[in-house]
Amino acid sequence: MAECLIGTAAARWGGRFVALGALVMALAVIFGAAGDHLVAGRVSAEDLHIYDIANRFQIYHGLGLLFIGVLIRQYGKRRLLYAAGGLMALGTLLFCGGLYLLTLTGDVSWAFFAPVGGITLILSWLLLALSMWRASAT
Repeated sequence: MAECLIGTAAARWGGRFVALGALVMALAVIFGAAGDHLVAGRVSAEDLHIYDIANRFQIYHGLGLLFIGVLIRQYGKRRLLYAAGGLMALGTLLFCGGLYLLTLTGDVSWAFFAPVGGITLILSWLLLALSMWRASAT
């Protein structure tokens, strides 16, 4: 019934963002367990802290992707919501991936991706806020 109200494209894209968020969350659990069982003890306390930051941000933004998917299904086709979801997925990959790789390889060149990903994540949340602000005005 909801698909008839919001349109099949929005329902499909909303479902895709929910699925992506669930995948990001599943990977966060896997990476969290790997950090505790495989990474801890093999890297310095500072590097483990960086790994934990990546894992925590992955969880937050996996939940954010789930939330965006639900909002798309509720509000229908809104370009800003799609953009927010895309930026959140990209930012999570860049930020968390960069920090995971920095920790696991010791190669500091991976650190470049963290601020780029962080800015991308900030932009995704701002687009989400703007989208919901506009939705509340209509």
